[in-house]
Amino acid sequence: MNLMNSDEQLEFWIQQYAERLTYLAYTYVRDQTLSQDVVQEAFINAYRSIRRLRNPNNPLSWLMKIVINECHNVSRKKGWRQVTFENFPQQQTPSAEDEYFQNSRHQEVHLAILSLPETYRTPIVLFYFEERSVQEIADILNLNSGAVRTRLVRGRNKLYEELKKKGEQNEFGGSYSGDKATIHFR
Repeated sequence: MNLMNSDEQLEFWIQQYAERLTYLAYTYVRDQTLSQDVVQEAFINAYRSIRRLRNPNNPLSWLMKIVINECHNVSRKKGWRQVTFENFPQQQTPSAEDEYFQNSRHQEVHLAILSLPETYRTPIVLFYFEERSVQEIADILNLNSGAVRTRLVRGRNKLYEELKKKGEQNEFGGSYSGDKATIHFR
C-alpha cells in the first residue's frame, strides 16, 4: 500500500472500511444517514492529514479515532440527542454485527449495548465487534489500557444488569439472572 498515492489510498480505505466505520459512527449518532455523513467527513479529514498516519499498512485504528472525534464534533455542534429506534438500520451488505444480531434470538442484547453510555459502549463495540486489542482501544480513545479494561468490566456489568432486569434468556437457553460468567481479556 505504500506505493499508492493519497487518492488511491483514500479509495482503498473507502472500499475496505466504510461499512465498519459507519457502524461505529452509528453507535454514537444513532442515525444511519448521519453516520454515513460522519464517515464521509472523517475520510476527508483523513485525506487531509494522511501524512500523520504512522502505520500505513494498518490504518483502521487511526480511521476509527478520526470517526469517533467527528462523532463528538457532531454531538457538540447539533446539541445531539439520543434517538430511540426499533430495528437496526439495514445496510447493503450486512456487517458481522448485523448478521449476528439478525440471526440471534436475542436482539435485546444488541439494543442493550446501544443503550449503554458512550463511555462503555465504545470500548465494548471496539473490543467485541471490531476485535481491537485493549491497547488499540486505549490508543483510539486516548486512554491508558487500565482505563479501557475498567470500562470493559463496568460495561459488561451494566449489560448484565440490564439483561437481568429484563429476564432475557442467554444463547444457551439459560437466564441472565444466574451467576456472572468469568471475564476474560485477550
